Formats: sequence, C-alpha cells, structure tokens
Amino acid sequence: MITTAALPPTRQETVRELLATVTEHDGISPLDEAAVLALDGESAQHLLVEEAGALRGYASVLPDGTVQGMIDPAHRRRGHGTALLQEALALRADAGVWAHGALEGSLTFLAGAGLAESRYLLTLHRDLDPARPLPAVPTSTLAGLRLSTFEAERDAERWVTVNARAFVDHPEQGAMTREDLEQRLAQPWFDAEDMLVALRDDELVGFVWVKRERPGATDQDAEIYVVATDPSVQGHRVAGLLMATSLDRLRADGVPGVELYVEADNAPALRLYETWGFTITGRDVQMRATGRS
Repeated sequence: MITTAALPPTRQETVRELLATVTEHDGISPLDEAAVLALDGESAQHLLVEEAGALRGYASVLPDGTVQGMIDPAHRRRGHGTALLQEALALRADAGVWAHGALEGSLTFLAGAGLAESRYLLTLHRDLDPARPLPAVPTSTLAGLRLSTFEAERDAERWVTVNARAFVDHPEQGAMTREDLEQRLAQPWFDAEDMLVALRDDELVGFVWVKRERPGATDQDAEIYVVATDPSVQGHRVAGLLMATSLDRLRADGVPGVELYVEADNAPALRLYETWGFTITGRDVQMRATGRS
C-alpha cells in the first residue's frame, strides 16, 4: 500500500488510465470531478495498491473526508478493495465513502464492511427536443436586474461569496474557495459563454453554470453544473430566469439534452425540476461507518 499527499506525473497518468478502464467497464466514473482534480494537487491523500509493478487499485481521501476508489475489473475480489477501505478509514474514521451509480457490487461491499447509507445524490435529465415546450421565462423579477456573461475580473470574488451563501449547508459546494473556482476556470471544458450571471446594480446576485465536455459542443448532453442565487434575492424568481434562459440557449444551439445533480432530500428543488420536465436517471450513494453522520 502506498499512501502519499502528492502523485508524480507518471503515477497520475497510471491512475487516469485505470480510471478510463473502470469507467468503461462499469459504465460510470468511480471518481467525481473533485477527486479527478485532486490528482494533480496536494490537498488529498492518495492510496495505491500495486502488484507486480502494476496499479490494481486506487482511492483518495479528500480534505472534506469524502472517499472514492476503484479496483481494476480484472483484479477484483482479491482483497484490494478491503485494503484500500481500511486504510482510508484509518486516515478518516468519519469518512463518507461514495458509491457512484449505486452499483450493486459496491453497495454490497461497503455494507459488508459495516458502512450504512447516509446520503443520496440524484441525477436528473431533460431532453431539449424543439417540439417540447420549455418553462416560460419569468417576467417579474427584481427591478434593475440584468443578465450577463461571466467576467472573471468583475465577478469571481462575488461568485465565491454568493456560492458560499447559497450553499451554506452543502458539504462540498458551499466550501468552494477562490482557488477552487480558478482551478475550474482553467479546465479545458470551461467556456465563459456558458456561465450566465444575474447582476443587480452591477453586483452579482445569481448565476447558472453550464458544463460541456468540449466548449461549444452540441452533439452531446450538457450539464447544469451549478445554479445559485444570493439569499437576498431568493423568492424573486431569479433562479428561474437564469435556468429558463440557459435551457433556451442550449436548445437554440442544438444541444440534445441536459442533466443536473440534486440532493435526494432537497424536496423543493425536486418538485421544481419535476415541473420543468426533469426525470431521475441515476443515483449516487454515500456510506459511512455505523454510528457516524
């Protein structure tokens, strides 16, 4: 077992190769964006199981205590997963271990190790068929509100503030720093045209961020990466304006559909998305050692 706070470039590449193999085999990535971004940083603990000079398994423990891992499909049920899990829990007894896609094998393995389901994240999808009406753009919003494309120099600091205020109770999104934002702005997929901000008196009060795997891509579904409004304007339909405008833009571009992620216990958001035509298409489960919350 190798435990390290930094992966050299060669090991980063090896982990990415294993990630591609596991994703193709299981049909879903075992690592979320935060875990992938952590591969080239020094904020996480990286756990690696090697055998005969080859990587058989990998897991990471992020600063917030979330754990995600994977085992080479050709080398499963040989104790590698157990070794990784035990090491991760030794580092963080309060770890929240993700089972992305809620795959039966992953859930059974974690339950057998004494972990219990503690959190659920749902994937929602909506097609953007031109023949299918979109939600109407709200006509009654705050006076003086205007929409604009994100401009980092003008908006970045306020974006972090609004994001933290909007997601004060969210364990990951609400903890994003300016550095975290800059890291995402530097990703190959980022396109400022896909981040729409709501400004009141030239101060950012809301935003919707669309993610496409390739900037401007129209041949695959897009993701509503995050949408938020400052508490000072909540209830004024600003989020509805941002979402409706963004969906209309994506449909005009010819994007076939859109997906987003939402906490399963966020009943108001689920009701809203349901009225907008979104349906549940996937589920991620986080599990913790019994007695932990």
